[in-house]
Amino acid sequence: MQSLELAKKDETTATAAAACSSSLSTTASGTITGLKTTMGVDNVTGTYSMSWYGATPTAGCIDNGTAVSTMIGYNAIPSDSVNFKMQHIVTSSTSFTSKVTYYSDNNSCATVSGYHATSYTNVTVGDNVTPASSSPYPNYGTKVSYKDTCFMAKGVTDTATAFINAMSNVSGAVTGTELNKSGSGSTYYNIMALNDNHSADSHDWFYMGDKSASGYPDYSSGDGGEVMFQ
Repeated sequence: MQSLELAKKDETTATAAAACSSSLSTTASGTITGLKTTMGVDNVTGTYSMSWYGATPTAGCIDNGTAVSTMIGYNAIPSDSVNFKMQHIVTSSTSFTSKVTYYSDNNSCATVSGYHATSYTNVTVGDNVTPASSSPYPNYGTKVSYKDTCFMAKGVTDTATAFINAMSNVSGAVTGTELNKSGSGSTYYNIMALNDNHSADSHDWFYMGDKSASGYPDYSSGDGGEVMFQ
């Protein structure tokens, strides 16, 4: 299953700590360098949106009914969602934010019913690898580690708020009010890669495996691999 990584709140028990909203940015800024690519351009910058089996919806708005019902079935978005976005936002040379936004309007991603986001910091780029992979993932990648630092969520509808409160280590969300709290503090290991070969299409493609707290995965490990486009 592609792109469940963004939908999963970390399962590790977190130590209670003060809110850290100042560390959670959803504004694209900076560039993460050093990732393996097809064209030698190693920069990851801006916002990357989830692709649903190769589709590249406008502004990342996924309104495919099968996609929506599947993600609801995986408990990845609230049951009142009509469309959604899953995005990685590069926020500095050493950080990115993973954000899921849910919408209640019909096929336009205009009316937000809620969102949740996790900020990852201390991004460290390591060696290039040749991981086991299968379509649509490439046979190249780069080891990357990062730290789960902050969590933010807001339910605009009561259904979205109940969905947020049901997440592991989350409680106290109130409809209409943004919740900010510290993340787990865990360091995760992953592999990432780019495909910026524009001979096939105009998009840059970004690939990420299913993060692990114990070691670097392959793209095919687990069910949280992600295929993103820009």
